[in-house]
Amino acid sequence: MNRPDTILAYDEMDLKLGIKSSLPHVKSTLALAVLLWECSDHPAELTYSVSNGDKIVLTEEIEQWLIDYLSEICEEEQIDFDALISGVNQNQLFKSQMEALIVAFELVWKLAKVNFVDETKPASAERTGGVRYPKKLTFSVNADIIHSVISGNENAYIRVLMSWIGFNVAVDPECEKTLTYLFTALSEGAVFKLVDGTRDVIFNQNSIYKKILETSQAVDINGDKEAKGALRILKSLLSDEMNPYLQYSGGSVTAATDISERLEEYQKRVDTLLQLSATKVIGLEDLQSQNTGIQITDLEERRVSSGSNVLLYGVPGSGKSWTIEHEYCKKGTNVERLVFHPDYTYSDFIGQILPNVDEEGQVSYKFTPGPFTNILHDAYNDPEKEYILIIEEINRGNAPAIFGEVFQLLDRKTELREADDDGYPVGTSEYGITNANIAKIVYGDARHKVRIPSNLSIIGTMNTSDQNVFTLDTAFQRRWEMRLIENNFEHVDRTLADAEILDTGVTWQTFCTEINSIIVGNNARMTSAEDKRLGAYFVHLKDLMYNDEMGNLSDGEYDALRKKEQAGTISEQEKDRLYAIRNAMKQNRKFPEKVIKYLWDDAFKFNREIVFETTTYQSLEQVIRVFMYAEKINRFSMFKENVRNAFIRDEQ
Repeated sequence: MNRPDTILAYDEMDLKLGIKSSLPHVKSTLALAVLLWECSDHPAELTYSVSNGDKIVLTEEIEQWLIDYLSEICEEEQIDFDALISGVNQNQLFKSQMEALIVAFELVWKLAKVNFVDETKPASAERTGGVRYPKKLTFSVNADIIHSVISGNENAYIRVLMSWIGFNVAVDPECEKTLTYLFTALSEGAVFKLVDGTRDVIFNQNSIYKKILETSQAVDINGDKEAKGALRILKSLLSDEMNPYLQYSGGSVTAATDISERLEEYQKRVDTLLQLSATKVIGLEDLQSQNTGIQITDLEERRVSSGSNVLLYGVPGSGKSWTIEHEYCKKGTNVERLVFHPDYTYSDFIGQILPNVDEEGQVSYKFTPGPFTNILHDAYNDPEKEYILIIEEINRGNAPAIFGEVFQLLDRKTELREADDDGYPVGTSEYGITNANIAKIVYGDARHKVRIPSNLSIIGTMNTSDQNVFTLDTAFQRRWEMRLIENNFEHVDRTLADAEILDTGVTWQTFCTEINSIIVGNNARMTSAEDKRLGAYFVHLKDLMYNDEMGNLSDGEYDALRKKEQAGTISEQEKDRLYAIRNAMKQNRKFPEKVIKYLWDDAFKFNREIVFETTTYQSLEQVIRVFMYAEKINRFSMFKENVRNAFIRDEQ
């Protein structure tokens, strides 16, 4: 796949990568911002909008300024003033979320800062819902650059802006071309990011130019994951034909046919601009010229040799986290804990390049380490202490992709061999890898080979029932010490094991053991039956406690109080009683909502008739209701008689 090359000498800008806000019609949005600046006599700051219900619209003052400024053109083109203002208020400058506007105006074209008029509101205030809040623009000198062009033929250029906004006016093609070239030049410093497999591609438009010139092929800017932040703006500007050197279709970028012969010379000028930019930082080529190196010191002689990779697996609630805390984490051990999930990435784990703004407002870029790099640094520089990186739910993320090249470091030295002794103790990564970003953080030398030190262990946990989320391939698993956490009550605190389930008289251990024996006994009728068992720690002690304030729901008191409440005839005393019942119900529902629901919706989803009276109860709602409205052992009446009898037999 023909991707743009990742930038080497520039770090990633603040791309607002986490947001998904789009900005359609970006050309129209920019045009209106410039037009408002021109009609308001070029202010440094412009509060352009006020609230109108859930929407925002032009302020009355700017409405009048705009009408006065455009009156001549509107008269010539027969544009009604009401239609003018109505059309302006439909612009994305009013309709779009704040975050998308920030990305476009601040990070791509650097035309203005965007703020809420109420500066106490966070930028994410408009992320959900359709409410829009009044905003203001604080313009940069790029507005002056645009003005210097417009002022040369004001009427013609204002017509272009109006056309871009969506009004049917006659325009001078040469003026439109000039503005397009200008906006392109202003956007050349913008940086974008896409995900390509396991790597982040950080690029700018110059990267696209170079790739097209080198390969004579279309460049694909559709990443393997959903576009976010500035990448969405890039696609919008290309779709709006705001880069005359490029043409765009379906995620593929090619050179514009009528200008391809000029692209090479233009690319060279862009390259020079970026080299002179204030955003330039030390690139990899500069780092490679620094070859000071780090020699093995007495750090390794003093280093604890306990490092290992351990993967604990078992059914949910079998006690994997308990085992880590009680068997692996000693007093004084430094622990970092994180959880993998489907959206967790290499950048989240290892780190990524992010912007840094100094006191003078100059942007530079540097690698910001993730949790793996941070604990690697701490462990390396503190050789006499043990460090543990705990990764919960390791198979709920794409672990091989998240680890990337760090995957190789999981091979640990198991013995010291005189023939190839390199000075590192047992437990250190057997092989080193090259990663300039990690090496710079950990060793202070970008060329140093990266290894996991022997005083850093990595412990992962995995629910065997989640093997369908992400599979761990053999190459990955063999680099771990696999340990099955047996699902039994041998080491479970008796307070939990012997706790009665509400008022049923049945202990948690009895219930769990009997249900699990049924699950395993019906192995032939269940997929991965062992993985469906209830873990000994599936519930907490508080889930089993009974609040007797609920009373007997079947005696009619609760239903009668609810009817009075609905009719508005309930007394204050009755309100208090209803509140007490409902509060108790919240507690008493914890067990059925966690355990009974799991058995109905998951463990026995395809063969409920094994344990449930399915002829009487056909829905989860009915099952939960019978548990709540019954008393004592009868709460289990949704189960078959042989199951209920097993509970009673074991307790006797």
